[in-house]
Amino acid sequence: MKIIEFRRHSIRIRPSPHLTQEGVMKARKVGDTLGEFNLVLSSNAPRAVETAVAMGYAVDKIVDEISKALPEIEDEVTWGMDFVQYRDAIRKGCKTAEYATKMVLFVKDIANLISEGESALVVGHGGWLEITTIGCFPQEEYEKWGDPLDTCEGIRMYITNNEFEKIELLRA
Repeated sequence: MKIIEFRRHSIRIRPSPHLTQEGVMKARKVGDTLGEFNLVLSSNAPRAVETAVAMGYAVDKIVDEISKALPEIEDEVTWGMDFVQYRDAIRKGCKTAEYATKMVLFVKDIANLISEGESALVVGHGGWLEITTIGCFPQEEYEKWGDPLDTCEGIRMYITNNEFEKIELLRA
């Protein structure tokens, strides 16, 4: 089994691309509860890289796939929606569904970068994380999950033989 843990970046105040001191402290606190990872990936946004580092991990690779969503899906979604709202947007079968499918392949590519029994950490963004999760686990009962993911919250996916086995919601 392979484990991929996805975390949303920590706290920042717009328009700054960087974490606040509170964001650094929150990421450190969450990082103290995490184990070791064999691979750490981040979006190219400073706040995502800074979150991984504040959690105590060096970033092995910056991945553009999670740095920005397709501009076309912004007509279909509003960033900050909950899982049910993103799921409903994906079920309409338009650009958001195409993007979710693309992200499933991206997650499988990450799984192929680690060996059986290893784990990876991916630090990204709200919205992207919910869409990716729903793409990988479309039949999950998202009504039970509540609010959208907040800063430093995330998802842990278990993958066996390139198949999605199990998912855990990780609240901070």
